[in-house]
Amino acid sequence: MPDYRHIHMHSLGSTSLRFRPPNGGGDKDYPSRVDDRVEHVRGLRDSLQAVSATLMEVRAQQKRSGIELKQRGIAVSVQARPGENVFVGDMKLESPGTKLLSLRRGKDANRDVANFFINLDSAKSLEKALVKYEEWDEVSDRPWRYWFFESAESFEVASVQTLWTDPIEALANQGRLKTNWEVWVRTSFKNVFDSIADELEIDRVTGFTDFVDSSVITINATRERLEALVRLSGAVSELRTASNFVASYLQHDPQERYGEVNRLAALVTPAPAGAVRTTILDTGVNFANPLLTSSLPQERCLTINAAWQTNDHDGHGTNMAGLALFGDLEAVADAGQPITLTTALESVVLAAPSGAAPVPSHAAISRAVRLVEDDPTPRVFCLAATAQSDADDGQQTSASAIIDKSAWNLGTETRLFCVAAGNVFTSALEPYEIANYADRNAQHRVQSPGQALNALTVGAATNRCIEDLDLVAPEGDLSPTSRTSQSWSMRYANKPDIVMEGGNQILDEDGDYSTPNRQTLLLTTHHQVPRFPLSFTGETSAATAQAAGLATRLAASYPNFRAETLRGMMVHSAQFTDAMRSRYRSGVQNGKTRSEAWSHVVDCFGWGVPNEERLFQSAGNALTLIVEDEILPFELFEKQIRLRQMKYFELPWPTEVLRRLDREEVELRCTLSYFVQPDPHAGSRHRLDRYASHRLRFNLKAENDSHDEAQRRINQLAEMEEGSLVIGPGAGDKGWYLGKNRRGYGSLHHDIWTGKASELARRDGVSVYPVKGWWADRKEDQYHETPVKFSLIVSIRTKRLDVDLVAAAEAAIMARNLTANLVENVAVIGT
Repeated sequence: MPDYRHIHMHSLGSTSLRFRPPNGGGDKDYPSRVDDRVEHVRGLRDSLQAVSATLMEVRAQQKRSGIELKQRGIAVSVQARPGENVFVGDMKLESPGTKLLSLRRGKDANRDVANFFINLDSAKSLEKALVKYEEWDEVSDRPWRYWFFESAESFEVASVQTLWTDPIEALANQGRLKTNWEVWVRTSFKNVFDSIADELEIDRVTGFTDFVDSSVITINATRERLEALVRLSGAVSELRTASNFVASYLQHDPQERYGEVNRLAALVTPAPAGAVRTTILDTGVNFANPLLTSSLPQERCLTINAAWQTNDHDGHGTNMAGLALFGDLEAVADAGQPITLTTALESVVLAAPSGAAPVPSHAAISRAVRLVEDDPTPRVFCLAATAQSDADDGQQTSASAIIDKSAWNLGTETRLFCVAAGNVFTSALEPYEIANYADRNAQHRVQSPGQALNALTVGAATNRCIEDLDLVAPEGDLSPTSRTSQSWSMRYANKPDIVMEGGNQILDEDGDYSTPNRQTLLLTTHHQVPRFPLSFTGETSAATAQAAGLATRLAASYPNFRAETLRGMMVHSAQFTDAMRSRYRSGVQNGKTRSEAWSHVVDCFGWGVPNEERLFQSAGNALTLIVEDEILPFELFEKQIRLRQMKYFELPWPTEVLRRLDREEVELRCTLSYFVQPDPHAGSRHRLDRYASHRLRFNLKAENDSHDEAQRRINQLAEMEEGSLVIGPGAGDKGWYLGKNRRGYGSLHHDIWTGKASELARRDGVSVYPVKGWWADRKEDQYHETPVKFSLIVSIRTKRLDVDLVAAAEAAIMARNLTANLVENVAVIGT
């Protein structure tokens, strides 16, 4: 059976210029009615008057500090009534009047707290609105801010505690002495923040990292000074724990195998000049290791801090470099064959050496990207370190947001970041507890920045199963310490995306704990040359380095692929192992629906382990179509932003081959990959749907629909014009692993459909359509004129060996005269 390069096309979709989505949406979450409005208003008025008195005092101080009149004001906290949510409506950070800074939803016995910025005018407006609320006759229309006052119990001047948006128990760890704080500031108030911080002699650890309406800075201050900064500036929107990258280090048994290393190095032919690179963002890399020297010249070893050495202060980075370039060196050594490399390396130190002050994560990533991109050579970034002090509940952080912003890169030259899901903490004194493995580390959640929407997040699985060893993980199951997203309380995306080899662990005599050894880990390069040129490592760091290396090799093989396509293909080619499928079957047996059971699997393993054969090539019984395109999601209509375009793809389908297969089961895979511009402040006002600038979805044509009918199922305008019945996109469409709702998270949407070949023969169209993000709220910034790129990947697979789906698709391309849409000609690469 012949193997082929993938069919790679562009601009294949037809555009619906007058797109409207099917009707949808739900009711707002209104608070319950107040029993005694007179008494309720009395409490609100008393607390609001106390806040207004403080406002006047602070305004006088701000005037003496030279703050402009329009920027004089304070942050105010509103506590909700017991059992209610503060009703904020459509208030945002830069809304007219009262501005919403942040919102902390109450948990357990804690109440909701919303923080606002008010100036003299907005304070007066609130007082007038409160009077109208008090006097409402319950017959006329409800007055302005009615539901806000119904939900609120009291006003107070904001404090460090009310502006704290990390888990509240983390605030106690900050203490009262000088320490680092991550401060989120209104971008339009950075000058006010700096002015007051200077007066208070507060040290800035970093400069500002700017996002949409908010900017992040790390400062060093006592809590007392920070309280004064919050009170006097009115510029702070939220506070968090300072975020720093830590390389979780598993290194085992350094090897004195210098002769073997030199023998292997002699087999290596380095990649040509200008080859795509894997950029190791870590502790540095020792380029003097004989296996790395030809792929990593010293001038490509960089650091974000000139005081730090570049040749690996810890060892973790050199471990990652070897895995990214070669994979597991044990397999390479056993093969003993010549090694012709197609990729190269570069290194940036962003994790601080022992005893040095760390650079906060948002600044570290920004500096690292700027350092390497003076050189236009294409690259894939490998970040195997995690921000372990960040919350791990799925909420976006400065670390994940800077990854998303850097990957987006203004939507032009997008970048691919491979990041680690993180590991359960272990040490010699605290080995892994086997009890955690029963539910596959459900309570040990993916660490920041693994929740980044635009990143390829990598967990770890293992095939390290050695006879006569009592091991934790069965073959093909989760690597013992790999974290999962099963218990995320805030889900922006389905993570991890994939898993790769991370090693196994051996049970102790009592069966309560486990530890790794060299037989269960991966062999890689070591930084202590010449004495110890090799060592063993594992966990999600090792998995991430291998994934980054694999994505880099894919970029070398397909140099025209966008970053969105590289990420999409890594997921699209992944396959579940028998152990992962067993988890699905157990879920169904325990009463879960098909979608629920597969969702549980994806929360643990992503979409499985990339199949390298399917990643790099199609086959006669495994066709992959890749389409790169763009869409204009929004338009300005009657002074409002509304959805604009849908793209419909009538695919070059192997229709006749599928018809001949008739009732045989086939598999369809569909992946939609795109990058978004992040607004990390959206999570702080509990608008998860507004973190992304825009969102896209895909929908497969129904079996009995024509291409026009398939578009009408998405396009409400067609319903209004022709009166046909339109159901929601994907409604009633069975056969998918996840289904349209669960696959809709994030900026990478992947799903697998199984069914009869004869049915799939008639499902030869895919719609890609937009969903609103924060761009739709900002008509003044012209985002409605911005096109966005996306990659649509569709595969058909069958177990039959006597078919050629690729040849049939190629014939359809020729018959429809679509050769101009091909990025490269279809090519046979083997037999």
